[in-house]
Amino acid sequence: MAREKATAAQALCMRGYLLTALFSVWINLIHGIKIQPIPEYPVVNQPVTLSVSDISGTIISFSWYKGLSTDNSTLILTYILSSNPVETPGPQHFPQASGLPNGSLRISKIANRKIYTVQIQADSLTQASINLPVYVPLDKPTISLHNSRPKTHEEVTLYCDSGKREVQKYTWSRIDGRFPSGVKFSHDNSSMTIPRIIRSDVGQYRCEVENQVSKNISDPYTLSLYCVCVEPSNCTGICVGIVGSLLITFAAILLYMRSILSVRQWQTDKYLSVLKTVKVNSKHDQPTQNPNVIDGTTGQNTVEEPSYPEYSTVDSGYMGLQDRSYHIYNDLDMKGARHG
Repeated sequence: MAREKATAAQALCMRGYLLTALFSVWINLIHGIKIQPIPEYPVVNQPVTLSVSDISGTIISFSWYKGLSTDNSTLILTYILSSNPVETPGPQHFPQASGLPNGSLRISKIANRKIYTVQIQADSLTQASINLPVYVPLDKPTISLHNSRPKTHEEVTLYCDSGKREVQKYTWSRIDGRFPSGVKFSHDNSSMTIPRIIRSDVGQYRCEVENQVSKNISDPYTLSLYCVCVEPSNCTGICVGIVGSLLITFAAILLYMRSILSVRQWQTDKYLSVLKTVKVNSKHDQPTQNPNVIDGTTGQNTVEEPSYPEYSTVDSGYMGLQDRSYHIYNDLDMKGARHG
């Protein structure tokens, strides 16, 4: 009987211990310490404070670690309020890190994303971790078009490029009108597609990028169409240009023909002048009748008439004229020698 009472008492004690342990775990889960970055969105190369809250009791000491482990090899610093100095650096200490009496860690210049863990000794030993994000201000985005010479009714896609920065939100806008009909956006809104571009879609577009710490907007991008066409408003100028070119060409042809005819006329006048001179000289040098020469058939005196080649047309140029003049003078010399 006594043994059964002892066994029952031990069972009650074990249940009490289990309930106490479970209660302690529940208290830690509900009222555990928390780490919050200040500012909420840390900016690269700017200061940040990892603030610890919900500490139960008075802080005796605390330690900060890099990563999730609390091994000595990952220790950044240990802070003991009762010691002098209060702060002792660990293997992972860096100059920008320093502890604060309330258990927080201040970093004067944050470089990149890391996990930090704090372990605090107060009424009990508690710890918490934080994956500290670091944000980079966004540069001015640029808009690009893979098809630089789009034609009517072709698909056109505009891309908003923000470099390698993490963008939380993309926004598109058109400066000089409404968005084209049927425009489509990618899942993250970083690109805009016009299925069938037409002339009314031509204009200036912009894209805006935004993250937790900055916002920036691109310069206007002019979307144009490539086509070989003539606008009605430009037809008059083009037609006038064509007619003017034809008139200038026609005038140049007339001037050329006139110069050719002038040369031809000069050659003809020169030839006729030479021919007239030859005939005049021929009349002066004509031989007189010789009474001693009597035609045996008719019994009349005969006179030998000089024979000349017939020149009735001007058919070649100035070179032909020189050749004929040479023959005329040659015949005159022969006739003069005969009668002399």
